[in-house]
Amino acid sequence: MGLACDLAVLGGGPAGAVSARLAARDGLRVILVDPGRGPRRIEGMSPRLHRWLAGEGLLEGLDGLIGPLPRQTDWSGLGAAVNGEFLVERAALDAHLRAAAVAAGAEEIRGSGRPEPGGIRLADGRWIAAAQVLDARGRAAHGAEAAARRGPVPTLSICAFVLSERGPEHGPVAPGLRISALPEGWIWRAALPDGRIWAQLTVDAASPLPPEARLRTALAASAPELGDPRLEGAPLVRATAPVLPAPLDDLACLPVGDAFAAMDPLSGHGQFWAVSSALAAAAVRRTLAARPGAGSEALCRRFLAERAQETCLRNARIGRDFLRLETRFADRPFWAARRDFPDDRPAHDLPPAIRIETAAVVRGGLVEEMEILKTPRTPAGIGWFGEIPAAEAFRMLRDGRAEAESRARFGLAPERLAALLAREETPLL
Repeated sequence: MGLACDLAVLGGGPAGAVSARLAARDGLRVILVDPGRGPRRIEGMSPRLHRWLAGEGLLEGLDGLIGPLPRQTDWSGLGAAVNGEFLVERAALDAHLRAAAVAAGAEEIRGSGRPEPGGIRLADGRWIAAAQVLDARGRAAHGAEAAARRGPVPTLSICAFVLSERGPEHGPVAPGLRISALPEGWIWRAALPDGRIWAQLTVDAASPLPPEARLRTALAASAPELGDPRLEGAPLVRATAPVLPAPLDDLACLPVGDAFAAMDPLSGHGQFWAVSSALAAAAVRRTLAARPGAGSEALCRRFLAERAQETCLRNARIGRDFLRLETRFADRPFWAARRDFPDDRPAHDLPPAIRIETAAVVRGGLVEEMEILKTPRTPAGIGWFGEIPAAEAFRMLRDGRAEAESRARFGLAPERLAALLAREETPLL
């Protein structure tokens, strides 16, 4: 006899584990399927994700969080220090978030499988019947049909812990992060406070050289201060070409995280968007349960399509623009092949004026249609100004209503919004 649940989640990375926790806290019977193992690797954690996890209490007891550490870039021949960044041992983070899902009431099954209509088929043949499935298998969820949505050239990230051969007279490498452009790609290095060094080289997949030789050559070019570095074991090799989202037909089986759209590692926001995707899927799930019907389904599809445009495509274009900044190697194959993906449109479709539009947004945990305020500085739109509906406050300002009326309804918020919009220097529509 097979298993049954309200929600089956396939994959226990940040997107899957957070999805399972949210659903379990909503009172659903949740089954989370994950192999329970993952390769050792270090990843960056954006300040936005760190704040959200901390606010949810999900950083308490996490072993493997590092930083923040200072970050530097060597791009287009210019070295610059930028804001600090947190690091995390990814396997430790995944296990910690899965434990949080189990603590919330989810059942964890060690294994793997694939989504099928009505549930999940596990690799050992068992069947899990589920009213809804979330596919959080990461890039593995994208099959051959994703070729048209994948980056123009097969891309690998070659990663390993590095053992420096520099003599003791030089002292340890100072903790910090550095991203450097190279003729054949780019490399991200993290010198950890405990003396370990993690390196991630992103390059074209095609090469006559083995991965270890490619990584060591890149380290010699970008970090000569490490001497003749050795790798701690065989390098981890992962496919990391960006994958754009596909149209969503079946709301009963939703992809989340990298299974929805895989970010270019250059963006540095993969974990943030994975968790953001889990929150969006939770809003869709709650909306379909609270307001079943064709209208809600259409609104949820619109919401997910707008997210695909505003997050996935926008981030792909931001990554493209960052690649274009590196002019030293513009004619080299790695750089030339990627400077026009995903298209040649600007990263932000800037509105010509400040205006009110309608969008599908999350309000009170559900997907709703709501007026938002779009400006050249906030092309994705503003739904709220503090606790005040931004569009309504703006409309009062635009229409020149009496100051007493706006203050009676919204306090000083419209005046503060007016000061903010005054810096836009664009027409008000």
